[in-house]
Amino acid sequence: LQPLISGGQLNKLVDEYTPNWDNPTAQNEMQGALTAHQNNIQIAYVANDGMANSVIAALKSQHLNGKVLVTGQDATVAGIQNILIGDQGMTVYKAITKEATATSQLVAAISNGTDTSSLTGGSTTKTMDGGNVPSVLETPVSVDKTNIASTVIADGFVTKSDICKGLPAGTNTNGLCP
Repeated sequence: LQPLISGGQLNKLVDEYTPNWDNPTAQNEMQGALTAHQNNIQIAYVANDGMANSVIAALKSQHLNGKVLVTGQDATVAGIQNILIGDQGMTVYKAITKEATATSQLVAAISNGTDTSSLTGGSTTKTMDGGNVPSVLETPVSVDKTNIASTVIADGFVTKSDICKGLPAGTNTNGLCP
């Protein structure tokens, strides 16, 4: 987004840090932003699906849900449901199975004193004290209405049953739900 902000195509109106990723605080922050900007907000780039759900609640109070692009992260059932309903545009999914497999392989290599470069491709992560730790960085996946089945359901991260449970009648689920 920064190139769009720097180029003047987007205006960053609010940049909030929400302590402890607290959902009620996120809702209050969004309500404050809507008030401060006379409901003239087009995008809410939100750190996770829980807070996105709270941002959506604030938007609903102003009848703006589905009109403001809301993003999230973690591919929670509620986040996926919000995507299907049309209140959230996307969520970031990190394939936990891939992360766990890569982590176990990396830990085994480090424990055995084996070179990790074939696993990490040379990637490292800085530690708090300035050191570097070999790291495997999996690519996050953007999940939207078009790829729910081929990502989070295919990986077994969430089930169709859980996603479909409680959705409002008439929700277009792209064939996921009966």
